[in-house]
Amino acid sequence: MSRRISSDFENLNLFFSNYKLSDYSSNKKQLDECKIMHKKLYGYMVFVAELIQQTGNSKYGKYLNEVASDLLLSMFNWLQGMYKPAKLELRCSIENFLKALQSIDNPEILNEKHVYSIFEQAKEDKHFISPYSSPLLKVFKSDYSLLCKTAHSDPQNICSMSAMSFLPRYDNRSSHEIVSLFTRFLENSMGILYAFYPAIVDKMHPENKKDFLDCLSKSTKETIIKYLYS
Repeated sequence: MSRRISSDFENLNLFFSNYKLSDYSSNKKQLDECKIMHKKLYGYMVFVAELIQQTGNSKYGKYLNEVASDLLLSMFNWLQGMYKPAKLELRCSIENFLKALQSIDNPEILNEKHVYSIFEQAKEDKHFISPYSSPLLKVFKSDYSLLCKTAHSDPQNICSMSAMSFLPRYDNRSSHEIVSLFTRFLENSMGILYAFYPAIVDKMHPENKKDFLDCLSKSTKETIIKYLYS
């Protein structure tokens, strides 16, 4: 290995060794955004944990669990100002959520590699054809398309090689965009899960049930109750 390569690695190693997120807690705006994201993600994880506990460790349950993993990685990247990978993980969570629910009646969807086909088949799936969920599928598709612009390097969002030297960082506009996409996805996902599996919610441990419902907005709960019982 040449001297210059070795020297560059030492600089990289020094950067990693000194890397820290201690300034995060002093940024009130970011801290408030993190609380909002955490609350929605917590509610989703409570539902998935209860579903697996009540119904067994099914394949679709594993995929719903994978969604939570994608979202945790998205949140971790967002926290550091790594907005592009945060969006890519959020994009994965949308895809895995659609696959998870469709796989209940169509296990072959798990092998589908073309996202267009996943969305097209979702239009015929029971979870996404109701008056409540059909509009939400359109929101998923719109948000997924927006996230694809990042994946395919939208010229307006390209970063230079020097971007890493500014990490961790906080950019108000970029952060707000991800927080909005992240929380909207979780709100809509939890709404669909509640609307189609109310028995899971009814059988939850009382504290879990309270926490899950607290993580949903008032308007979503009212809409679901109207959908289920009107």
